[in-house]
Amino acid sequence: MTTLRFAETLAACRMDVLMKERGRILAAYSGGADSSCLLRLLRDWCAENGVALSAAHVNHGIRGEEADRDEAFCRRTCEELGVPLSVLRADVPALAAEQGQGIEECARDVRYAYFDELAGADGLVATAHNATDNLETVLFRMLRGTGLKGLCGIPPIRDGRFLRPLIRDGSDAIRTYCAENGIPYVTDGTNLEPGCARNILRLNVLPELRAVFPDPEAAVSRMTELLSEDEDWIESRTGELLGKSAVSVSRVLFSAKPPAAASRILRTMAENAGGKVPEAVHVKSVLSMAGSGAVGAVSLPGGVRCVLTRDEIRIEPDTRDKPLPFPERAGTISADFPGGVVFENELCRVLCFPGEDVGLPETAPGRQSEENIYKSSISVSLCFDKIEFACRIRNRIPGDTIRFGGMTRRVKTLFSGRKLPEAVRSALPVIEDGKGVLWIPGFPPRDGTLWEGAGKRLTLVCQFRTDPGL
Repeated sequence: MTTLRFAETLAACRMDVLMKERGRILAAYSGGADSSCLLRLLRDWCAENGVALSAAHVNHGIRGEEADRDEAFCRRTCEELGVPLSVLRADVPALAAEQGQGIEECARDVRYAYFDELAGADGLVATAHNATDNLETVLFRMLRGTGLKGLCGIPPIRDGRFLRPLIRDGSDAIRTYCAENGIPYVTDGTNLEPGCARNILRLNVLPELRAVFPDPEAAVSRMTELLSEDEDWIESRTGELLGKSAVSVSRVLFSAKPPAAASRILRTMAENAGGKVPEAVHVKSVLSMAGSGAVGAVSLPGGVRCVLTRDEIRIEPDTRDKPLPFPERAGTISADFPGGVVFENELCRVLCFPGEDVGLPETAPGRQSEENIYKSSISVSLCFDKIEFACRIRNRIPGDTIRFGGMTRRVKTLFSGRKLPEAVRSALPVIEDGKGVLWIPGFPPRDGTLWEGAGKRLTLVCQFRTDPGL
């Protein structure tokens, strides 16, 4: 019979101590062999040690009927085992397109955000990463030119709360254990598709490696453990140089350090500031600027940038192309609206005037200093009787369309065609009535609503604080 190193890993990494202290743990459960095995092992261990176990499943909406099959399997299995299950159904493809992310990156973000929400601030989450996952990850990172931290692979514990009890067991051993113990599971068909880079490693490269090295998982696991010890020591030395949670450093100190130390300082500051680990190209740019004495800024992953001044090097939020808050002030336009400001944010404000007078009244809110605040404006006069009140002002949402010029057009396509930066796309107001999108500043109004000189009109004016590039 196959024996897994589950109990050994719990003890060696003090996962057992953590679970007993917290008294509860959430198991990430996909329905695959690894997570099905982990769920059974955790159920037995938790029952013996008085720890509450629950599970979470995410249906990403990527694999259609197969994903629904997996969800149903997880629901049925957890009911049979008496394990409480929480399920999230998400439309990851739509969310990824909206946020400009890759499908896998978005799916991971959705998954871990859900686990965080369920576990709470001090909860533990067990995931089924195993030794074969670690091997594939190290090979994948190595072939992309990773540094020391990347070669450390998948840690047994991440952030003090994500536990990997199967990290010392290979996928073959786990599947054998499932077969011997009658543990059912489902198979993700995408794991067998040949086009994915990771699948090429799994399906083509690893079998060749095993012909020469019988147990590559064990060899790579030893390497990652040794390198992790080195990484921990280097991180501690970097922390001593910087101080806890530092996001800035003296330029003199930074420039005096060898590249290996300077790059560590930069990466640590970026993470302290809430960004992601900078890639080699970012590090090279910062070190080059620091060495040349130049001042300026370099954008880094995760929404931060590195600013180099004469005296210091610091990490700060990169707000130059980020969505502006929406809205600061917003409202609706009813048929009896008297006129004035109905919407305002950092990009612009919208004013509405019924009747003939399209000027800005002296008493209108925000009249003072408008010549200094607002640099440009766009207006449109609409036929009052063609509007289905009340109107609402909002930001864009996925699937928005507007019909003008005899064609129905996607708002996303209109924005892309103008090459509008994300900050403008997110802050530009969309005015809609009961029939749909009525007008977006910078574009024609909906067909059939433009005032042509007869009858009552409604005039909308959008005043911009900065040039929106429309």
